[in-house]
Amino acid sequence: MNRAKGIARLKSETSPWDVVIIGGGATGLGCALDAVSRGYRTVLLEQADFANGTSSRSTKLIHGGVRYLRQGNVPLVRESLREREWLLKQVPHQVRPQAFMIPTYSVLETWYYRIGLWFYDLLASRGGVQSTTRFNKARALERVPTLKAEKLAGGVQYWDGQFDDARLCIQTAQTIWDKGGIALNHLKVDKLVTTNGRLSGVAVSDQLTGETFAIKGRSFILATGIFSDELRQADNPDTPRIIRSSRGSHIVVDEAFLPAKTAVMVPKTTDGRLLFMVPWLGKVIIGTTDIDDENIQLDPEPSQDEVDFIIENAAPYLSKPISRSDIRSVYSGLRPLVQPGGVSGDTSKISRNHFIDVSGTGLITVAGGKWTTFRKMGEDAIEKAIEVGGLQERPTRSLTMRFHGFSDVETTDADPFNAYGSDAIVLRGWIRDQPELGEKLHPRLAYVWAEVLFGIREELAESVEDILTRRTRALFLDAQAAMEVASAVARFMAEERDLSKEWELSSIESFLSIAKSYILAES
Repeated sequence: MNRAKGIARLKSETSPWDVVIIGGGATGLGCALDAVSRGYRTVLLEQADFANGTSSRSTKLIHGGVRYLRQGNVPLVRESLREREWLLKQVPHQVRPQAFMIPTYSVLETWYYRIGLWFYDLLASRGGVQSTTRFNKARALERVPTLKAEKLAGGVQYWDGQFDDARLCIQTAQTIWDKGGIALNHLKVDKLVTTNGRLSGVAVSDQLTGETFAIKGRSFILATGIFSDELRQADNPDTPRIIRSSRGSHIVVDEAFLPAKTAVMVPKTTDGRLLFMVPWLGKVIIGTTDIDDENIQLDPEPSQDEVDFIIENAAPYLSKPISRSDIRSVYSGLRPLVQPGGVSGDTSKISRNHFIDVSGTGLITVAGGKWTTFRKMGEDAIEKAIEVGGLQERPTRSLTMRFHGFSDVETTDADPFNAYGSDAIVLRGWIRDQPELGEKLHPRLAYVWAEVLFGIREELAESVEDILTRRTRALFLDAQAAMEVASAVARFMAEERDLSKEWELSSIESFLSIAKSYILAES
């Protein structure tokens, strides 16, 4: 991906693009992925960075949704399981099977979950993962040694998928470029342009240079998640709001709390939701909450009550309780739930099915849904774009299209570059030629300087925040360590891009202002 070449192409091509997508999170990237798979001329515009909002702040699960099965939403679970199977097959360097243990405290409870998950397996038809297994107490503790043994009867182990959400967004963007499309970050859509009452273009401003220009299109897809209502009402002030925002928060602790790498699913918390404890990149993520939050913003912060809720609901299942001093990072994301009929009631009960709407000017909104179904959301949105934009009908090929970085060579968790797939060859080559690029950014972080360089040269990273938050996941894994290395990363980027000292200081300041919210405040 090359920013200068992408912008030059946007400014030089005068014929309308087939598909113009606004929003560079999972949903927008899913739309662009499907569009390029059909051979449409496709451009995606993201005002901040890819996965800057909700799409980088998930529980890192590719799953059918056990709780949706409990709610009776079988069609959503079946669809999600099909998408899980596709991701495990097409992006093996990013999405991997993950075992989950449900601790049980009676024989009856063990069989209750075993039967329910048997149906989950049946819907999945295996789908690239192992079958559910019932364990007695000894075997459950063998799989998860840090479970609290008191009163434990056994457990039920089932399988789902795990991934790095931000990195999958980046590699989806790379795939879009590989297939002839353009996906660019830090380009804001300032205005929707209409001709004879129909959308015909967008006015865009480059957030890095201040330059403005226009882009023409035949179909326009709005995929801005929690910010969807803003442009919907700019398109038509009388359009009712449809987005209901729910805050989901997580804490991150050291791997010692789940050293065997089997995740734990707490089947019921004090508010009735599930709680996941998931090994991830050498740490353990625990969450999530579901709090109604009308304060729409890019960087929401978890409340003290949410952190306490997570700690308290994890405690009955762990032999060593989590203390606040154990927490390396905290983060929140805002779920863009769709509720066209109103905005009242418990957000946990709102459907996670996606929603597609077309305005009078032809603006297509796609919202809601879940990370796992991002490709299917894109497919459905492009089917609508064909109809609205009068595009030549072409079948989707997104199910069989190879992702950027795909490799038939098996990697293991011990491979530090496994998430890069075939691009790992480039990183290893750089380190061979410049050994200093193999040095760690920080003693508590596994990332090396070659990954920073790769983010700058190949992944459209434009700031310290882009590098430490999404190209690497340093801020999510250890917020304090990320803050400590920010100055060195800014200096490295400034030297590589020949940027000014003023840029360097500004990028550090901007990152630190965000990073502070990832460190747990003293209660």
